[in-house]
Amino acid sequence: MNGMVSKLQSIGMLIALVSAIGGGFYTWGTFNQRLDVMEKSVIKIEKKKFTVNQTVDLTEVNKSIESLKADIRINSAAIDYLEAMINEVKVKAGNPLLN
Repeated sequence: MNGMVSKLQSIGMLIALVSAIGGGFYTWGTFNQRLDVMEKSVIKIEKKKFTVNQTVDLTEVNKSIESLKADIRINSAAIDYLEAMINEVKVKAGNPLLN
């Protein structure tokens, strides 16, 4: 009886050992497969070349930029006027003889 139990134990340990080694090889294989996929995608990105499309019509964009520049000049003039008014009010408030 003792001989049979020890043989079953050794067979069970052998099966466990083979399963563990097989699992390790399986994991190593999936790891290598993922690495290969990542390396291939990096190579594809490095080989890809970008070209500039020189036939784009930008006249509408340039017109809108010019109109925005005009609006900016108008707003700048309004800000300058308001700053002058603020300075004038500050001067009046600082002079006690005008009150």
